[in-house]
Amino acid sequence: MALPLAYHDTAAIQEVAVDVWKEVFEATGWPASLGIKKSSFGHDDIAHAFQQDDLSTELLYALETLHELGTEAGREAIVTAMKDQRIPLDLFPQSSGEREFALHLFLAQLKDATLVDVFARAQIQLQETGDQRRYNDFIGKEARGITGLSGKVRTLKEELLMYCQKSDLGEHVHVKAFEDDGVFIFNVLRSHHTRKPLAVVPGQTARATIQYRPVHGDILRYEASVGRLRIAARAASIVDFYRSLLGKVLFNDEAFFDGNSVCNLDVLRQGGRSALENHGVFGVGRVRMTECLWERGDRNLLQFRSSDCFRSMEELNLPLTDGTLLQAKLKIEIIGKSTRPVTVNIRVPSRIEVSQQAHEITVEKLLKAVGIYNSARPVSAVSLWTLHPWRHPIATWRTLFGKDTDQLVQEGILKSIRLESVSASDSPAAGRVLTAHAVSEGEYYGVSQVGEIPSRSLSPTDLDGYELVPEKFRLHLQSRFGLSGGGRIWDGRETLDLGTVQIGDYRLHMVYALRQPAVGVGTQIRAQASGAHSVLLVPAFEAYECELPTVIIESALSTRGEVMRSAINACGVTDSVAAIHIAPDGARLVVDSQLKKVWIDGLEIAGLPLDSHPFKLIELMVRRSPAPVSIQEISTVLSPYRQDGNLSARQAKSEAKKIIVNAMAAHGRSFHEDLFPSVGSGFYRCAFPPFIR
Repeated sequence: MALPLAYHDTAAIQEVAVDVWKEVFEATGWPASLGIKKSSFGHDDIAHAFQQDDLSTELLYALETLHELGTEAGREAIVTAMKDQRIPLDLFPQSSGEREFALHLFLAQLKDATLVDVFARAQIQLQETGDQRRYNDFIGKEARGITGLSGKVRTLKEELLMYCQKSDLGEHVHVKAFEDDGVFIFNVLRSHHTRKPLAVVPGQTARATIQYRPVHGDILRYEASVGRLRIAARAASIVDFYRSLLGKVLFNDEAFFDGNSVCNLDVLRQGGRSALENHGVFGVGRVRMTECLWERGDRNLLQFRSSDCFRSMEELNLPLTDGTLLQAKLKIEIIGKSTRPVTVNIRVPSRIEVSQQAHEITVEKLLKAVGIYNSARPVSAVSLWTLHPWRHPIATWRTLFGKDTDQLVQEGILKSIRLESVSASDSPAAGRVLTAHAVSEGEYYGVSQVGEIPSRSLSPTDLDGYELVPEKFRLHLQSRFGLSGGGRIWDGRETLDLGTVQIGDYRLHMVYALRQPAVGVGTQIRAQASGAHSVLLVPAFEAYECELPTVIIESALSTRGEVMRSAINACGVTDSVAAIHIAPDGARLVVDSQLKKVWIDGLEIAGLPLDSHPFKLIELMVRRSPAPVSIQEISTVLSPYRQDGNLSARQAKSEAKKIIVNAMAAHGRSFHEDLFPSVGSGFYRCAFPPFIR
């Protein structure tokens, strides 16, 4: 079976004496390649066996113990549990390292029932305190295989050695690699920063400092079939170096693994609890979100911890549609020997932490099924709802408002501010991880909140931002949508009252949802509508259900025509209003065959007799557009019994032009265009984009 990535850590293997490994194999079953040389094998042989042999279930549990409890925090958890159960601490060799200490407990609990409770208590404590193996995933520009593996291993070792020397990480580097069905695993052993702890040397009572460099075991895994790189590193600060180094060494491109974000929590923000309930993954039961990190603008970073975060947010009436989810901790029930839920911590854009490495593959299946893993961020994921409380760099506002952004700045609708936290330019999906601290006049230092992203200097320009002024935005929308009636000053709530507009015999009351409205907002809005049809405009990409007629507008600044057409349709009065109110943007010539009316450029053409030849000519040309219509056919339609050739068509065109010129003049507009120019020999065509109903 495929082993979790952490189980290939040769550093962890070498921290356990060969004699202790022999005890483990005697209790759990010998790997096939070691069974024939029980008296003479070393750590390299053990690592090779874990790579190629089929391991027993009991041995896999031993490896899980090694990686879960074989740490400083794991040892503390074991000692705490032993004291709780009044078991003497000298039961295991006190000179054992952390890895060996965990394996001694594993072996002892197989024979002593009293230690089973200690084992379970230690696992529970460690899981709840969150000491988990993390890995970061990156997607390459394309799925590409690797050739010349041995040469790339040598280059990888040389480059890593130079990095360690320059970064004060020592001069010890060892790299081994193997390939298994298109999956390449690079096992790295390297020295780290010097440590000089105060200690007591065995055999002496005096205290002294001991100088040494710890050895870290890092694991790099590349899947050629999908072009995915997984990095499991002891130190988060080296992750970005590994990402660029593997791109350079494997494909001669440092930016090869600068692809799409691997993790995306938007599905949880949009779908809530239901996104976790309908996963359909065999062997997985209930899934809960017990912690989350919720970013709202540059000032608010809220952390929730609950047995069910979704339930708690609903009770507090907090809409997830505001802001962005950056981190989520899930508790997953997985069918198996252990009844402990598996916890997985996801931090966008690339970090995943799994509490029980044995279930790493199942967790990956679940995250893919839910839509968290390898899920590209929706193009339309930016809306006024997600941007609340509306303090962002100008680039973010341009994503939302496009070409209208500069106008909004000029009108003071977007006012200039100094941001308090910003995103890293090379990791924008991670959120505003750089918190700005002033160090001198005009100089700032961005302190990173994420280990994989380094802190860095910031200039005042980096902190330039703009904040939306809701009341000025309300007045702008009122003018843009042609609303002249009323509208209340913004009161700090979720909606903007834009006022009313008269559409034929109907009066529409428009309300704009800046944020997701609270439950029951429809009753409040209707009370303010004074009998008009209330319509809620939702400038968001999320589906939203409301007791009012609702219009989901694709852009925060849609055109008047788009908004009015959608509002008319939402109110169910499409068939009762004139065609000009439902005509698409760009339609210069509009004909209402029911009301017998014509509009050009939005202006009604008065003086056009009903069922007259000019009206019939216009109606026929619009219905047949964009195809040309023969003058002979037009004459036949207008005067089927006349025998004077094409005279009827020419007269109808001349009369129609006179009526249009006079009507446009009455509106203060001159009109010199040929509405139906000749085309070819004996044909007219409609030169204006038309709409007819």
